[in-house]
Amino acid sequence: MTVSKPDILDQVLADLISDQIEKRNANELRAVLSTGNEITMHGKFTIGRDFIIYRTSKDDNGRWAMTPFSHIVQLIV
Repeated sequence: MTVSKPDILDQVLADLISDQIEKRNANELRAVLSTGNEITMHGKFTIGRDFIIYRTSKDDNGRWAMTPFSHIVQLIV
């Protein structure tokens, strides 16, 4: 039997992150990933139930990237 986390947990996490971004007027987030890499995400952000969509810092063409919450070990808002 496989035990999975409830969907509501993902939604609560998404709501908390969205709330902090709004309160702090954040336009940049830093995250440490499970791979050990650190990324910088630039806003405006789209917070889904289990991912963050953001503009990449190195792309002048305004492309977007997506990082799942499951890959993030630490998020600095």
